Amino acid sequence: MVISPMDIHLKEFGTVSTDGYNKEEVDSFLGSVADELERLANRNKELEDRVTGMEQKVSQFDEMQQTLQNALMNAQRSAGSILQEARSQASAVIKKAQDRSERVLDDMKKEQARLAESFSSSRERIEEQIPLMRELLEKSQSLLREYEEKAKKGNVESSATSNPGPVASRVETPSPAPAVDVSEETEVEKAESHFESEDEKYVWE
Repeated sequence: MVISPMDIHLKEFGTVSTDGYNKEEVDSFLGSVADELERLANRNKELEDRVTGMEQKVSQFDEMQQTLQNALMNAQRSAGSILQEARSQASAVIKKAQDRSERVLDDMKKEQARLAESFSSSRERIEEQIPLMRELLEKSQSLLREYEEKAKKGNVESSATSNPGPVASRVETPSPAPAVDVSEETEVEKAESHFESEDEKYVWE
């Protein structure tokens, strides 16, 4: 049987004898009980509402937790895919860089070998030409010395055959240049021409 605060307020008791309870005290007490019962009922209703609200929040939290778990699982799967893709791309880049470095190194070795061979060949040609160059140099120096000696000799003869006169009236005339043997000039020109032709040969590859 459910008793409400209103039932208590409206409840009336019959009298059977003069020895019963004081009606005013009973009514006052019942009023207090009714008020307390009403307060407890309101409190209970409030607690029930709060419990209902908390249950709804718990349900929302459960939904959020499930959503977060799903998002986490998706993120993990996506991260795994991204990581795998990044590793694949990194491996491809590393492989490409290694292949390129190997090609560059191979080209450098070939170029080094070619330069070494060219240097060796040029050095051999130079060493072969050194004796000839020395011979040409000695010949040129010899011809130059002969030319200088003949020039000096021509100057001396020119001074000896000049007409002497008074010191005050003597006028020095420039002596003519000594005659140069055409054959000597030809030899010098040949030597210079040979040097020029030899210089043109030494073009580094």
